[in-house]
Amino acid sequence: MPTKPSKGTCFVIMPFGDKTVNGIEYHFDDIYENFIKETVASMGIDCVRCDEIGDSGWIHTKMFTHIYDADVAVVDITSLNANVFYELGVRHALKKNVTVIIRQAGTPAPFNISGFTIIEYKADDPVSLKGAADKIKGMIESGLAKVDNVDSPVFTVLKSLKVDNKQFIKQKEIFLFSLEKYPDKQIGIITGDLQNIKDVDVWVNSENTNMQMARPYENSISGVIRYMGATKTKAGKIKEDTIARELLEAMEGDTSVDPGCILYTSAGELTASNNVKRILHAASVVGQVGRGYSPIDTLSECVRNSLEALDDPRKLASENLKSILFPLMGTGTSNKNAQDAAKDLIDAAISYFEENKGKSNVETVYFLAFYKQDLVLCERIMRSHESLCPPPEDTVISS
Repeated sequence: MPTKPSKGTCFVIMPFGDKTVNGIEYHFDDIYENFIKETVASMGIDCVRCDEIGDSGWIHTKMFTHIYDADVAVVDITSLNANVFYELGVRHALKKNVTVIIRQAGTPAPFNISGFTIIEYKADDPVSLKGAADKIKGMIESGLAKVDNVDSPVFTVLKSLKVDNKQFIKQKEIFLFSLEKYPDKQIGIITGDLQNIKDVDVWVNSENTNMQMARPYENSISGVIRYMGATKTKAGKIKEDTIARELLEAMEGDTSVDPGCILYTSAGELTASNNVKRILHAASVVGQVGRGYSPIDTLSECVRNSLEALDDPRKLASENLKSILFPLMGTGTSNKNAQDAAKDLIDAAISYFEENKGKSNVETVYFLAFYKQDLVLCERIMRSHESLCPPPEDTVISS
């Protein structure tokens, strides 16, 4: 059934109930409900405070989980509460961004955080609350848009520190955006595990310029496609390495291809299991001795060249392939930030449709979002794109 998608989650760190600070009584539950929660929820972000979590179990387990999982944290330091500062420290240690600190005007800031950006508000002044709400939304929008942004002092100083904040999406959902000029053409997002996708004609495999597929059990798209496309024994062992063999044959004796080159093979056993008709292999990364693999400079060419292959009478046009799925090439390791890398891919698909005046065999271009961060990133780009129309009534297709 269609559902209304969330654009993320926010965990609010603040006091509960009524507290007296510097002789003034503040009603923090009212501040939360009518100011903080209302501001965050207006952005389509789910907002929760620790006392709202209904699950049973140790309170610290729930608190740490939400501090770690939340896309956004809003921290009210007005009461100078020790628990609030403790949780702020945990947040800074676990998340490099997006943490927004606020306080009632006139509240002093301890020395250790005096250099941070702190948004002030006056609880009894509607004009002040409106201005503070706009600033909070601005910081959240900016922080979420710049995936590589860092507002944690821990991550700022300890640049080599790595915490895996990626949240894998288990459920398969489809978000579709129509082109304004050509409504029969769509740009979409599919979430979840690649192995569960059964409604796209063509999968794109992000490959190296040597067109050497990953080993079947590696945690990569190339490895998954190789294994799923192979003929296997009853015990699940590869009997015929179909796609890897066909890719080697397509190389015609060459040891490498140009960056952005597209070769295509059958989908092997993926045709029976996932209704995939073709695999396109895009030369999207290049290897260097001692440095490993890095994305090519023109990843958008992989999108354009793939779409051209599906429309080229000398290649795949006769097969009338209607849909294609791209991984988010370059968003994890590109020299660009993830926002720019993803936008380049999406722009390339939109530009192809527009330049061809909607006359393409392809009707839908999908991008695969394994992680929640990928979904938020792509959805934000698509919703703000001047060439795209958002889904009617903000609906998505769940399965």
